[in-house]
Amino acid sequence: MDRLKRSFFEQNTVKAAVDLLGCFLVRQTKKGNFLKGRIVETEAYLGLKDDCCHSFSGRKTDRTKVMYMSGGYAYVYFTYGMHYCFNVVTAGSEEPEAVLIRALEPIEGISTMKKNRFQKDIKNLTNGPAKLCQAFGIDRKLNGADLKGDDLYITRGRKILIENIAVSERIGLSPMLSSCYWPLRFYIKDNPFVSVKKL
Repeated sequence: MDRLKRSFFEQNTVKAAVDLLGCFLVRQTKKGNFLKGRIVETEAYLGLKDDCCHSFSGRKTDRTKVMYMSGGYAYVYFTYGMHYCFNVVTAGSEEPEAVLIRALEPIEGISTMKKNRFQKDIKNLTNGPAKLCQAFGIDRKLNGADLKGDDLYITRGRKILIENIAVSERIGLSPMLSSCYWPLRFYIKDNPFVSVKKL
């Protein structure tokens, strides 16, 4: 498998969010099984200048310190007291930015994903950031994990042509924040596993 190199993650965050579409997220379980999903939806978060980003204006806490690492590490956080979200740290250590993986198309290990999600409908397994984390068993233990390791990594997929990529504003952000309407959500058009088709 052609795993993404560190240089991929250290590129411009918006470009990384687009280029991640079509790539594969792979999770090796404790039992040695593999879960695999095609990335079909992402959101870019632009660090210091983005007031919807956890590292806005240089904010640095125990939770956000992973964002100040070099590109290619997992940023996993707990939200709403019940859900995990998985992000890929991008850019460089002076640019605490990340790409949220919003949806996957299940490819391998689907029976395990169904058990993890208590869900039989394949279209409802990974069509949202919290759902995919539950399906893949991604939690806070993987926060800071090197995506060049063996537990969780991303491999190259078929490049998605620009005409097959849709762009919208990000989802679920407070309208009180000035950057909430920035068009930084990207998804593969007509893919049935995207979380929300239109806003």
